[in-house]
Amino acid sequence: MILLKNEELMAKIGELIGKSHPCVVRIEALKLCQILLRSSKGCDLLMAPHCQPIIEGTINAMSRGDERLLMTEGCRTAFLVLRYAGNHHRFFWSNAIDDILYNTLTGSCISSHKAHQIMCHDKLYNMVSKNFTDIHPYVWDILGNLAVHCNNEYLSVRKGQDCVLQALIYCVCSLATDAIQKSSTMKLSKDVHEPALRAVLMMLQSPSGYILSEASSQLLQVLPLGDDYLNILFTSLESNTTRSITTSFDSVKIMSNLMSLAGLVTLQPSHNLLNKSSVIDVLSTIIKECLHNNIRITRSKLDSHLQFCFDGASCCSLVEEEWEGENIALFYGLMVLFNLLKSINFVCVHCKRNLDMAIVCHDCRDHFTEGLISVLQNALRQNISPGAKLYISHIMSLFGLCGFPNKLGGKMRRALDDELADLELLLSDGKSLNAHTAIISARCPRLLPSAKSLGSDGKTTDEWGRSFYRVRMSDRVDSNALKKVLEYVYTGFVMVDGDIVKPVRTLAKYCHLKSLQKIFQKDQPRWNSDCPRYDLTAALEPAEYSFSDIILEARSNEEMKCCHSSCQLSTQHVHSHKIVLGMNCDYLRALFNSGMHESFLEVIRVPLGWQALDKLVHWFYSGDLPKITPDCRWRNLTTEEQLCQLRPYAELSSLAEFWFLEGVKEESFAVVTSCLNSTSTAAAIKFVRSAAQLGQWELVEAAVGSVAHLYPKLRDSGQLEQLDDDVLNVLRTEYVRYSQHGGRSS
Repeated sequence: MILLKNEELMAKIGELIGKSHPCVVRIEALKLCQILLRSSKGCDLLMAPHCQPIIEGTINAMSRGDERLLMTEGCRTAFLVLRYAGNHHRFFWSNAIDDILYNTLTGSCISSHKAHQIMCHDKLYNMVSKNFTDIHPYVWDILGNLAVHCNNEYLSVRKGQDCVLQALIYCVCSLATDAIQKSSTMKLSKDVHEPALRAVLMMLQSPSGYILSEASSQLLQVLPLGDDYLNILFTSLESNTTRSITTSFDSVKIMSNLMSLAGLVTLQPSHNLLNKSSVIDVLSTIIKECLHNNIRITRSKLDSHLQFCFDGASCCSLVEEEWEGENIALFYGLMVLFNLLKSINFVCVHCKRNLDMAIVCHDCRDHFTEGLISVLQNALRQNISPGAKLYISHIMSLFGLCGFPNKLGGKMRRALDDELADLELLLSDGKSLNAHTAIISARCPRLLPSAKSLGSDGKTTDEWGRSFYRVRMSDRVDSNALKKVLEYVYTGFVMVDGDIVKPVRTLAKYCHLKSLQKIFQKDQPRWNSDCPRYDLTAALEPAEYSFSDIILEARSNEEMKCCHSSCQLSTQHVHSHKIVLGMNCDYLRALFNSGMHESFLEVIRVPLGWQALDKLVHWFYSGDLPKITPDCRWRNLTTEEQLCQLRPYAELSSLAEFWFLEGVKEESFAVVTSCLNSTSTAAAIKFVRSAAQLGQWELVEAAVGSVAHLYPKLRDSGQLEQLDDDVLNVLRTEYVRYSQHGGRSS
């Protein structure tokens, strides 16, 4: 990331990729680009200012069939950059990327306007299928990424020149068809078929109408569609999944069955596979076994062309996880399940009752709670990939469970009935609902009128002298639907039964709650799309009306210029909100509701330094405590710089005991211990002293453990003179324990 900000260096790299330089130089420049493209942020920083020279150099490298190494590195670079959405896709299309891919397959040189030179589709397929080379998988991965990020605007630059693209689609669909037909046997060639089948699945989700229709029509012409073939594939999957517990799962076979089923059920929405009573049980079993790592397979293990990716570890190698995740069996299992379930046309999958949206009625939901839904809910609590999470959320929405359960949203659920509400939403039927301006402004600002009208027309004062806002809702707003939308806004998760789906969907559209809108559409998750994140930090941003009702002031003598025009405080502080603080901290909640003098204070002085307070506020509003990455930059900090970053976590750990901050002590301990092995000895000794002064003996023992083996050296050098006797006793004890274990840390 530091290198990417060096504009002069990045411009030089873009130049060195160009065709005027020697091959060996171009190869090394492409390899460096691949390292810089390990994340979407890296891609944006590199491509935004240097898109044209890098793409032109990459395209030229891909065209060099006479220089195999250069051609391979060009394909690898294109594959990595095209994983991410962005304007660079337009540049690839305008540089005739489809012609380049065709040339790569055929080894010939054509011009896009010489369509007669394109060999017939069957001849192309026969040539590719019989003459596999290690460059072909890159072609299909690149084509898949182009398809999934392509829109009709990108293709407009190739208007009238789509015969090459059509040939590529025909060829990859034919390979995928071959893979599907062989996936019930052991004849599947992983390197040949998996990239092609994956590319077709991406085409079937392409936002480009042309690519989607071409792929669909081609598959429909050649695939042996019908329930019989679906049943053959499912039987193969079932036999592998339900084998003896003592026999290991054939992950490759399961993966190929799932990918084939995903293609068929996406292409053929109308089928009778769900009539099999075991289909949900089998898919639930696969998902459960994937989550337990009993079924596990990664793309890089399956496809040799991916094994180049950043071989060798480095301390700061933050390679971004693929959208599908490492365990692709889990991802494709979820894809199959979603496409099977969404094919039900609003009929309860259990009692066959007609519904407005979901596939299970309220009365039958308990039938699935202990099985499928329980498995999916547990999966959402695990650290899984964005693609898997989105599919789980879309599957659960078919059962009326909408959103993403999360820890912070669970805490904010209590706020729905909280007496600190400062917003009254007035409905046409005379009813009203209470809410909190801070939460609504951060999560669903469309529910509020303009700041000017809210401040002048809707602001009143209650009997305690607190500001109170009234907002009159449209006559078309249904009170029950508004309750559901508010529940989603506060918690990120809501149960919506079939009879209320339509008004909730309408209100979600009006409120611009895009994450809730997408769930109601029953569409597949957009490939490479992000998971909605529950976050209230927008409420902290300075605005004309921030709705802040409490100030947290740090223990600091440093001055701070506040962005809030009416604020007179010159010390370091944060404008925050009682409702957010109270839902996360029982101590503050009790303080605000006590009715005592302290509950009316406008400023709370927090016994924390500024860095610790800043981290605490981030935890209040996002649910996450900022971490330290113990990489090479950390190891190269000075002793004082390391100590300055570690000390706030000791302060937070101490405050967590008095303010009853659930999880903060444990998270602080985890951050500190992750850094100790790469922390300098002097910084560790000073941190031990700071933690001991705060009474944080768990942190003291952890830090002592990282330097105990140096006790004699530290004692003789006089570095321990600053430590108290109690800390010295802990250090001596740990050193004795270390010595008794033969020089191994306990």
